[in-house]
Amino acid sequence: MTTFLGIVVGAGLLFYAIFTQGGIGIFMDAPSFMIVGGGTLAALLMSYPFPRIVRVAKVLIQVFRSDVQTPAWVIKLMVELSFKARQKSLLSLEEDLKRVDNRFVRLGLEMVIDGHPAPLIKEVLDTELDFVEVRHRAGEHIFRTAGKFSPAFGMIGTLIGLVAMLRSMGEGDGAATAVGQGMAIALITTFYGAMATYLFFIPVAEKLRSRSDDEMLVNRIIIEGILLIQAGINPRIIERKLNSFLPPHMRALYYDTMLKESKNKTAVKKGA
Repeated sequence: MTTFLGIVVGAGLLFYAIFTQGGIGIFMDAPSFMIVGGGTLAALLMSYPFPRIVRVAKVLIQVFRSDVQTPAWVIKLMVELSFKARQKSLLSLEEDLKRVDNRFVRLGLEMVIDGHPAPLIKEVLDTELDFVEVRHRAGEHIFRTAGKFSPAFGMIGTLIGLVAMLRSMGEGDGAATAVGQGMAIALITTFYGAMATYLFFIPVAEKLRSRSDDEMLVNRIIIEGILLIQAGINPRIIERKLNSFLPPHMRALYYDTMLKESKNKTAVKKGA
């Protein structure tokens, strides 16, 4: 919701301000748009491989996703798996591989079930985590790079407009009008570059970084939980230790959620 709210509020206020200043028509200029958009695209094509730029469309979808797995869900899952492993055995966790849709959890459980030692499991999961982070950062870097290039090409467009304006200053009676038009075009190009950077490229890059940080936290909890399950640690100790990864407000939210679920289960049993 915050992503859509930011787009609607930001774009709405911007266009309202534009309409109050004479309408959107005076802010439309095809050459300025081509300088900023074309220049930024050309710089990106020179900076990154073409397949990586094409994948940006898929990365952009992450900004609007709402089905993000939360740390509370992961902790709850790790505690459930630890209870089952202590009551039965580590091999019994093979039944849970089909119902868990998190690739990181499945990878850890498979290694635990196969009987690999804890140092090897940690090494493999840490390596996997490092490369997941690298892949996430790649999309963020493209948007940050675009955010650096757009204002620069906006300034280049401004210089082009100023040159054209200065050349027309001595061309007869229409010089004053030409100067005004040239200055307007020059400033519109800067406006396009700044708007693309601060209303789109930088906010998207920040949102992708935030999503990546959240996923890295979830994966760190998974690694620790998998290792504790393999070591046969008491589920309550696992729950407390995994909650230490969370800030205080998220810990309180986790315990509130668990308390509500416990009350609901009790009510269902009494109703039955």
